[in-house]
Amino acid sequence: LNQGGGGGGGVGGESDVGVIGRVLGLGPLATAVIDRMMYLRLEEERMDTQAEEEEEDEYEYDEEDGGDYNDDGILEKNTEVGVEAVESPSTAAGGSDSDNKQPPIQALLVIDRKVDLVTPMLTPLTYEGLIDDVLQIQVGGCVSVKKSIVEPEDQNEQQNQRTRDTNKDPKVLLPLNDSDPLYTEVRDKHVEVFGSFLQNQAKALKESHSQFTNRETARDLSEIHQFVKQIPVFTRNLRSLKNHIHIAELVKSAAEATSFRQRWQTERSMLESESQYDTLEDLIASGEPPYRWLRLFCLQSLTSNGIKATRYESLRKEVVQTYGFEFLMVLNDLEKAGFLRKRETFFMDSMATSYSTLRKSLNLINAEVDPSNPDDPAYVSSGYAPITVRWVQSAMRGFLGLDEALKELPSSGGSGSVRRWIDIEQKSPPESLVEALKQDRGPSLGVLAKKFNESTGRAGEQQERKPVLLVFYVGGITYMEVAALRFLSKRPSFPYAIICCATEIVNGETLLRSLSC
Repeated sequence: LNQGGGGGGGVGGESDVGVIGRVLGLGPLATAVIDRMMYLRLEEERMDTQAEEEEEDEYEYDEEDGGDYNDDGILEKNTEVGVEAVESPSTAAGGSDSDNKQPPIQALLVIDRKVDLVTPMLTPLTYEGLIDDVLQIQVGGCVSVKKSIVEPEDQNEQQNQRTRDTNKDPKVLLPLNDSDPLYTEVRDKHVEVFGSFLQNQAKALKESHSQFTNRETARDLSEIHQFVKQIPVFTRNLRSLKNHIHIAELVKSAAEATSFRQRWQTERSMLESESQYDTLEDLIASGEPPYRWLRLFCLQSLTSNGIKATRYESLRKEVVQTYGFEFLMVLNDLEKAGFLRKRETFFMDSMATSYSTLRKSLNLINAEVDPSNPDDPAYVSSGYAPITVRWVQSAMRGFLGLDEALKELPSSGGSGSVRRWIDIEQKSPPESLVEALKQDRGPSLGVLAKKFNESTGRAGEQQERKPVLLVFYVGGITYMEVAALRFLSKRPSFPYAIICCATEIVNGETLLRSLSC
């Protein structure tokens, strides 16, 4: 997703790319971030104005003092004082020689993590997401694995090593980032696909090597020289391929386990708003890891508008007996954060809930998606599209026909008029959020992209020339959502290239642990 220009030292990156004209926010934290951003723009403008006035006062003092004298004793006046101080953000971003020059980032969409608490609780089914779920990708984009996994020894050596020392198995750090071309290709592949993809890569690498080493084919010196130059690249690609094959085998073995498949089936039933209380009780009895079980417990609460009071008390007792008294505090913290809710009413479980409204309005479930040839972001979990990604898609149409779904967005909970989402235009000179909200909304992001392409002569061009949409997650983003946004960004039918930013990358376990400290 890292395509297009980056931000610099100004507010919202505007010192490098100009002011982002269109800004949308979903959720209370998103509104707070946008409010702060616009406040900083006002402060920056005030400081620039103050600096300009001080320079004008200094210029007037120089005039009264008679000006400056050069080496020849000739009086000169500083007529250029203050030019740089009043330079506009758009001029600083790209110069004023072209009036139709547009900033690279056309729109900003800020999303509060509270908008979608469901997705982090789910098990991702992409290569990168499964690595994080099974092995925990560390900060900086690397994963720690046992050396014996990526550097397996032959069978005899393994037996000798086990007899010498069965306890020592050092770990190695493997980088997982854009510096590895193979990883950039395989990271968003579905679990049903990435094994065969790596196998095809191995065959292609072997064929390219065998074509040159074939003794029946004569080679001239220029071809030999070219091959020698490619040896370091070949060696690096071979090492990367071996590492990913070993990691894929480890991840795929975890995904093929019976417990994994049962957990996925339980998650899918909960996403369909079905109650799985008996399954939750069975998992506690079987010794399911506590935070993995809590993910399912929270998912049941989020998709069913809470847990029945009687069931909640029964499950809480079992949690204490199985995992310890300290998890009483964990459950209390999760209640405060909104992940768990005790339902005191006696209404039917099938009644309409906040999640069921979103599921229908945003078409969250697409069971017909083909993981091997996906046409929908729902492939990232074999049929469920992350709520935040559906909101990104809906923003292209201006949230048309989603009035009921918009009412389900979280609010600040304050008195009076509560805004669950905002859509404003930033202008020059800057203004406060309160003033911006008084203005009429602009066209949808889809229409905005079309106008941008027409004004810059890019209509009908390739996708790499699409305008840029910056999506910023406040509270963390999951690898499932990252994969879905990458998928959208690459789709020719989607009008924007997406740059994704977040305060951190989370999964279900890391998010719940951070809330229960």
